[in-house]
Amino acid sequence: MSTYIRIEDLHKSFKNKNEKTEVLKGIDLSINKGEIYGIVGFSGAGKSTLVRCINRLEEPDSGKVWIGDTEITALNKKQLTERRKKIGMIFQQFNLFDSMTVFKNIAYPLKLVGTPKKEIEKKVDKLLELVGLSDKKNAYPGSLSGGQKQRVGIARSLANDPDVLLSDEATSALDPVSTLSILDLLAQINDELGVTIIMITHELEAAKRICGKIAVLENGVITEKGNTRDIFLDPKSSTGKIFLEVYREFRQEHTYSGGGGI
Repeated sequence: MSTYIRIEDLHKSFKNKNEKTEVLKGIDLSINKGEIYGIVGFSGAGKSTLVRCINRLEEPDSGKVWIGDTEITALNKKQLTERRKKIGMIFQQFNLFDSMTVFKNIAYPLKLVGTPKKEIEKKVDKLLELVGLSDKKNAYPGSLSGGQKQRVGIARSLANDPDVLLSDEATSALDPVSTLSILDLLAQINDELGVTIIMITHELEAAKRICGKIAVLENGVITEKGNTRDIFLDPKSSTGKIFLEVYREFRQEHTYSGGGGI
């Protein structure tokens, strides 16, 4: 596998009145083409800021981001808008239009780029089939479950045939059953379409299920990275160790309570 996403010495700060908070403190990361790569950490570690810097929804203070041969951080506004069409994004809170049907929600990015009507219909039907929602084509988001809403969000993120999919806490708002089905869908998309997926999560179980590699983010710094299995078996960072401890305790209590959870 070849390196497809490269992040070099990335820094990002936020200013609040006279106070400056450094959120990313020199991130270096390489992600291979076709990987599902997890970035894990506690709330406030900088995970979402990092993923939003990759497509420049947040502007980094300094550093470079490469996707393939393109330096994202060097693009002007017009070039960035064009490149973003091939970078899909899945949000925690779905970000669907409540006044639009499932079909229209998925069709929205295709309409924005002037795709012919017949092509849109064909593409949306194909995506609905992929995410298992063909029967919900004319439904509105208000009638869908959380898992179904996220499937619509995933279908919409795939509308322009992206080569990269950024998943920002995509399963955090879902129940355990829906979480597993969404994770399996992401794995299927990765397998069938070859899309490189970066998965931001604080759920170790989610990362363990589908990520081949993970990086642990702690206070804006990557404290360890490597094969998910290796980090799971022997975490070196304090965040990794706490994550594993909490994960084990949760599994233990989950078992003792007969599957009812904590």
